[in-house]
Amino acid sequence: MKRIAIALLFVLIAVGAQAATIFDLQNEMYAVGDIVDVTGVTVVAVRYNGVYVSEAPHAAYNGIWVYGPVDFVEGDIIDIIGGEFTEYYDLSEIIATDAVVTLTGTGPVPAPTMIDAATLFADAEPYESCMVTVTDGMIVTELGSYGQWVAQTLDGLFVDFDDYFYDVSTVLVGDCYNSVTAICDYSFSAYKLQPLVEGIELTDCTVATDELSFEAVKALYR
Repeated sequence: MKRIAIALLFVLIAVGAQAATIFDLQNEMYAVGDIVDVTGVTVVAVRYNGVYVSEAPHAAYNGIWVYGPVDFVEGDIIDIIGGEFTEYYDLSEIIATDAVVTLTGTGPVPAPTMIDAATLFADAEPYESCMVTVTDGMIVTELGSYGQWVAQTLDGLFVDFDDYFYDVSTVLVGDCYNSVTAICDYSFSAYKLQPLVEGIELTDCTVATDELSFEAVKALYR
């Protein structure tokens, strides 16, 4: 009887569902409210209320936030059957609270997309919910509220950070970064970086007074 009930559950969820890719979801090939099946995606980060997943080739438009499932770890490969595609305050996501989410395998966490800050934030939407490594050298300029902080790249661009994964209590004004590996997140009408637990490569940015030139500072990040 239990097997019959489970089989019926799969049938009911599958009715009206459409096979989809993350790429097509992020490129508005589906409407808000569509019920979709997304299969063979890899978990790249886990939060208390869902997971970020990525599909091959793990580049622009290949990541999405999935609200609901939490019983997974990075590297798990999952199928989401009967999820609802939606835009939550302009963040594309799959609501999976009523979906069937199953573990189908495990593998390495995909490599992040290497990108400079100017390219990323000139048009961040393709990288929404993707894991990226921002390759710029930068220095922390401001500690904000609610676990947020700001750093300035050597090119003068200000980058916003948030602390879901990273311990903000360790962040100090004047810290220098060689690179940052993070989830490109969208919340409160702005794109920001959510650095992973070990996603920040700190570097020593102390420079002797007689070496304080732009080229000398740049050299620290090579």
